[in-house]
Amino acid sequence: MRIFDNALLYNPVSCTWIPSSFSVEKGKIKAVGKPGSLSGHLVFDLEGARVIPGLIDSHVHIESSLLTPAEFGRLVLQHGVTTVIADPHEIANVAGTAGIDFMISDAGNSPADIFFMVPSCVPATPSDVGGAVVSAEDLKAYVNHEKVLGLGEMMNVPGVLFEDPEVSEKLSLFKRIDGHAPGLSGEDLCSYVSRGILSDHECTTAEEAEEKLLLGQFIFLREGDAAKNVEALTPAVTQATASRCCFATDDRHVDSIAEEGSIDNCIRTAVRAGMPLELALRIATLSAADYYCLHDRGIIAPGRCADFCILDEGKTFKVSRVYKNGIAVSKKGTAEAEKIEFPKFVCSIPGEDEMKLPSGMLKVIETIPGEIITEAGIGQEGDDGIQKIICVDRYRGEGFGVGLIKGLNIRQGAIATSVSHDAHNIIAAGASDAEIISAVKAVSEAGGGMAVVLGDETTVLSLPAGGLMTFKPYEEVLDEMAVLNEALEKTGADKKAFMSLSFMALTVVPHLKITPRGLFDGDSFSDTDIQC
Repeated sequence: MRIFDNALLYNPVSCTWIPSSFSVEKGKIKAVGKPGSLSGHLVFDLEGARVIPGLIDSHVHIESSLLTPAEFGRLVLQHGVTTVIADPHEIANVAGTAGIDFMISDAGNSPADIFFMVPSCVPATPSDVGGAVVSAEDLKAYVNHEKVLGLGEMMNVPGVLFEDPEVSEKLSLFKRIDGHAPGLSGEDLCSYVSRGILSDHECTTAEEAEEKLLLGQFIFLREGDAAKNVEALTPAVTQATASRCCFATDDRHVDSIAEEGSIDNCIRTAVRAGMPLELALRIATLSAADYYCLHDRGIIAPGRCADFCILDEGKTFKVSRVYKNGIAVSKKGTAEAEKIEFPKFVCSIPGEDEMKLPSGMLKVIETIPGEIITEAGIGQEGDDGIQKIICVDRYRGEGFGVGLIKGLNIRQGAIATSVSHDAHNIIAAGASDAEIISAVKAVSEAGGGMAVVLGDETTVLSLPAGGLMTFKPYEEVLDEMAVLNEALEKTGADKKAFMSLSFMALTVVPHLKITPRGLFDGDSFSDTDIQC
């Protein structure tokens, strides 16, 4: 048994710091008491350092990091995240239940604990079929799985409201159901919540969060690469509501995690926005554990997992050392992922003549900084800041849709990626048709990835695991991302342009998006013509 003495221990029940000593035996907290009150074999004097429970990411798509689960766990553990709840609907849209099984299996090699919410909407809408369909019958195999905590974000809001039989059957399988209902309010929100949907991570205003909290939902404050909502939602977190709030990263690339952090970044962002550190720590630990009924973690208390972090002395929140099951975390140690056969890319690459758009004023996808929702604008090709965007079917070679986008700020060249939520077709945008086509070709020929084209120069980061992830250690991926980002910078685009682009095909988030069929109107939930 080991004793950690002279700690300033954060307690998420009281949201206070208490001078304490605690002991660890067989990976669990044995006892907690006053400094010097416990006896054991090995004593570590923490000299008054602040100690907090391990952090919990309440909702993340690991695939968006570009890493396999084991490597993702190894990276976020460095930032104090000892428990992850993942929704593998990205790989499920590509490879179905084989993709889900791959994620669960590989997560077994992670030094952090990874649990799963199985995807509820594969495909996201009946029209957006990617590489697979996951039915209610398919999900029955996961109902009693030890690593599955419930049903992942229910994005099919119309299916819930109109009691679609397949949606209803999925909802009936699990007691814990995560939500996804951006902007839903009033009677429709009441109907949605009444189906047992317990959480939402799509709030963009404090008012939206407060309405959902008062209807009994848990709110996940999200700080991803494309969607940054923590600052806006901070006013909704009070001493009374903190037990109903959690943090989530949702979608973050590997370089963002390495440079800015994970849940630790959420905490820093919330504190800068005016949230007391003690409340931020509450929602990053015990609130998340309670929501998922993970009663073996979330607080440093007897019988709980000995997952804890020692903080730096400075005023800025920063994790200095991390302990998982009472053992200090090391950066070393990678595990080779099991490789499975993913669907091959079958694309119909457009010619320049096929990318021509009608003349005159057309509908334009307008991006919003820090959001994944878009606005439906009007403009024409050649207007300042407006560029072409294309979405190419990668599964059956059934064509492509062409539109206009504003806000990516690509001054020259083009970018393309096979990370394109949720069907994960190839999506590309750029300053010229020829470069857009070259970027699409580069991604297709690589068997998936992210590409930057500048004239005759092409830079590609290959993602052979379903066009979403690489099997390489995160250190190698960071090096490759640095090269890709250097090329991206030359285009003039924002450094998060790949992440922003990847959401331009997500039809379950308003307002205007693009698919291989063309433009999609998120308000009418139907395809729409590009002409006004």
